[in-house]
Amino acid sequence: MILKNKNLVIFGTGKIAEAITYFFERDSEYNILSYVVDDEFVINESFLGKPVIKKSLFLNTYFKENIYLFVALGYQGINKLRKERYLDFKNLGFKFASYVSPSVTRKFEIGENSIVMDGSVLQPIITIGNNVFIWGGAMIGHHTIIQDNVWLTGGGLIGGGVTIGESTFIGMGAIVGQEVKLGKQCMIGAGALIVRNIDDKSVVLTQQSEIHRLNSDQFSRMSSCFNL
Repeated sequence: MILKNKNLVIFGTGKIAEAITYFFERDSEYNILSYVVDDEFVINESFLGKPVIKKSLFLNTYFKENIYLFVALGYQGINKLRKERYLDFKNLGFKFASYVSPSVTRKFEIGENSIVMDGSVLQPIITIGNNVFIWGGAMIGHHTIIQDNVWLTGGGLIGGGVTIGESTFIGMGAIVGQEVKLGKQCMIGAGALIVRNIDDKSVVLTQQSEIHRLNSDQFSRMSSCFNL
């Protein structure tokens, strides 16, 4: 049983905060005290059984020396909002938690306010910056550098020696080839294939697959793969 000897406050009360809560409660050293949101977004007094506190009240009542924070926001504005809130609290002197799933071999460096979820495969000699979210099923090759505020969605495949620029978003199942450098604030769509360097703020999307002219019944009768 893991001793929960550190107190944690999570910023956010949305779906991302709910997912993050699961991991911190399941097998981390952190005890969640409460949730914090910007004053105008307080709707309920509690979330997942813990109190919800206005940011202004939080700053006046909590002693930053006694707690850790985790900013659990999504990738709105290509990670802009999460970056802003993280830097707001960092500039005020708060400490931040990070989480790495126990199923992930720990042979890499990771910054603060970052998370690596179950099922990720991280090869040795990887550097992960601050405020980075790596969702389950991602594979990251050796000697890769992931800069601050990146969002790597589940199933992404990153080759060795890659550099992922600050605040870049990588969608589900995207593939980045060996030694490729992605610029800052890039948006990589689900299933995209990147085999060359791309500049800051580049957008790479794959076209939606066309619907086959046959329906599933017709296709299954004609395709040999369904004859086993």
